[in-house]
Amino acid sequence: MATALEGLRVLELGSGAAAGIAGMVLAENGAEVVKVESPDGDRDRGRPGFTVWHRAKKSAVLNLADDNDRDRFFELARKADGVIAAFRPSTATSLGVDYETLSRLNDQLVYAAITGFGESGPWRDLPGYEQIVAAKSGRMTTYEGVRPGPVFTPVPIASYGAGMLAAVGLMAGIWARESTGRGQRVHTSLLHALSVYDMTSGHGNRTNMPPEPGKVYGIMRVPFMTAPTKDGRFIQMCSRQAHHYRRWLTELGLEELLDDPDLANAPDLWPSEERLASAIEAIQAGMEQRTAEEWMNVFSAKDIGGDPFLAPREFLDHPHCTENGRRQEVVDPEMGPTVQIGPLGLYSESPSVVGPPAPRLGEHTDEVLAGWPSTASPSPSASGNDPASDLPLADITILDVGYFYACPFAATLLAEAGARVIKVEPPTGDPGRRNWTTDYVKSLVGKESIVLDLKTPEGLDILYQLVDRADVFLHNFRPGTPERLGIDAESVMGRNPRLLYVYASCFGSRGPWAHKAGFHSSPNAIAGAGMVESGEQNPPRNRTYGDPTAALATAAAIMAGVLACRRIGRGQKLETTMLTATAYAVAEWGIQHSGLPSPVVDSGQYGFHAYQRLYETGDGWLLLDVHRNRERQALGAVLGIELPELPSSELSTQLTGVFSTDSAEAWEDRLLAAGVPAAQADRGDFLRNMLNENHMRESGVAVEAEQDELGSYWRAAPTMQFSSAPTPLAPTLPLGWATMEILGELGFDHEEITTLHDAGVTKPIGHGLPS
Repeated sequence: MATALEGLRVLELGSGAAAGIAGMVLAENGAEVVKVESPDGDRDRGRPGFTVWHRAKKSAVLNLADDNDRDRFFELARKADGVIAAFRPSTATSLGVDYETLSRLNDQLVYAAITGFGESGPWRDLPGYEQIVAAKSGRMTTYEGVRPGPVFTPVPIASYGAGMLAAVGLMAGIWARESTGRGQRVHTSLLHALSVYDMTSGHGNRTNMPPEPGKVYGIMRVPFMTAPTKDGRFIQMCSRQAHHYRRWLTELGLEELLDDPDLANAPDLWPSEERLASAIEAIQAGMEQRTAEEWMNVFSAKDIGGDPFLAPREFLDHPHCTENGRRQEVVDPEMGPTVQIGPLGLYSESPSVVGPPAPRLGEHTDEVLAGWPSTASPSPSASGNDPASDLPLADITILDVGYFYACPFAATLLAEAGARVIKVEPPTGDPGRRNWTTDYVKSLVGKESIVLDLKTPEGLDILYQLVDRADVFLHNFRPGTPERLGIDAESVMGRNPRLLYVYASCFGSRGPWAHKAGFHSSPNAIAGAGMVESGEQNPPRNRTYGDPTAALATAAAIMAGVLACRRIGRGQKLETTMLTATAYAVAEWGIQHSGLPSPVVDSGQYGFHAYQRLYETGDGWLLLDVHRNRERQALGAVLGIELPELPSSELSTQLTGVFSTDSAEAWEDRLLAAGVPAAQADRGDFLRNMLNENHMRESGVAVEAEQDELGSYWRAAPTMQFSSAPTPLAPTLPLGWATMEILGELGFDHEEITTLHDAGVTKPIGHGLPS
């Protein structure tokens, strides 16, 4: 069977996980991805993560600062379909490989640019390293650690996110090129990607807004607590929904917390901090009465949300990795036999192929330079659109029937690229709306909300009429629920055989927990992120980025899927899992091999080693993020110390004393001026910074928007910028706001619409929580 991107040629420029992950997504879906490296090679060579991020690619060595090698690159660019370029904003231009230059050689080229901090604003030229972005954004201040102050955040979620966004943007450009005959430029950044993980920014979120008198928010501290068990292990609880919460407390024998009239709005809202603290103490005491295995048996039998903490390598042996086809054996030329995380998505008609291992430096230079013949240019269709006026997915319609964040936000990301997204909600609304006290819901931005009670024949019939007009059907219901509702693949694709039917699951459709409830903290525990983030020998942590990692992965998988459907001329099924998405993010630690060990955060949560570490200064905290020899040498010159190539604990102690002699701001200025990657790590909270920091606004990470009940306010911006058209700043509107309009499109008259509303088929009820 053909792969989704077979025949596409992509050139990958720059170092870092973001470009590597973008190219990996394209390569495992059939594109020929050539990693263009300098004679010194990618800075990440030798890291375990490199083995995963660059599998199935080719390596060609070209020195882009050399005129002859740049001319050779230009010849490749003339024949390429896409370029992934991970540079600081001015670097691509100075090397002569910017979009403006390359598009003059090949106007069908789709160019995905990845920067660290965006292309404008005071931080635009800072080193775009993962930890520098984490420090400057305030992400290191977000989490409670084992000591006061910011904590080191090891998992490269910003790089992962930017890589997925670049892949989405590039594939969206390829999709549009079919009708326009022209390529375009898309830009994203590690900072824009971090905004995806900020699920709460914007007015109205219950966990973000200051509590009103008599209301304490307990969402993260109770239904998502990290609970100790009798055998010293931990379980990540995920029992937010009312029926999960009730079953859990009943099993603990704490029915009094359910029956107390003062706790009618628990676990969302509590009457006081003291009442919340006493409930947490009672629940934790109850959880310590059984072992982790005993609790998991109970949770599986009684449908209670909770998951054990595993190490990343353990996940590769877990049934939800093996039985869902996500374990991949790859023989690497440097490491030997390895086990890695497998395909991002499972396609019924265009299966992904992980392919060969990561290439040796320059392994394919001669082959690539000699073996890329010119190809016929794609022809625009007769009804081609003006490429300067439309976003690339303007002709795609997505039916979003999913709940919460992971599944719906995947559609939100595609709406940013121009897709029309119709959000189908029950009368009570998507349960994710319970997090908000206003109509602003981040996962619903740019969507059209229609209320349909799918348990009624009338509601299901309307959904089927929408299916007939759609390109993508997206849901995240556990096996059995779609069949009961009549929205299973057989029923839906029987009406529309050209449809991409997407099951954006947590666990997958097979395995012992396929029917178990999954939430955003589930993959954090099972896929290993909680272990990686906690620091050596510390209890695991709930870092809560399972939903965003899954949304990013599902959006990328959908783009490959729709391209495949167009290629093969028929629809297909696609399954993604939240566990796999998080396993991609922790691939550095997940790969099973006998080579170099993966980096480990120390028990104090300062960092990996002396050159990638947090240091307490005279007045705050500084993050040092040195990767290259020249950066180490520059650091030594600033400090007046000859620094060894290999870091040690003794060096960490020595540098701690040095950095304590001045302020964090002074050290940042001094080191950056010398070319040493460093950043203050305690300048404000992440949620505040992402909306209010001056750079976020100047760089377009945060934008000012209008919404009726809020007036003018700041919110997270679109994560991708396309040269073909700007993404409109559409508001999030109330539950069911588009119901009448959509029914009118389907041919219903006013009387029929009124009848459906009065019968409760299309009547919004809402979540019922007090505002």
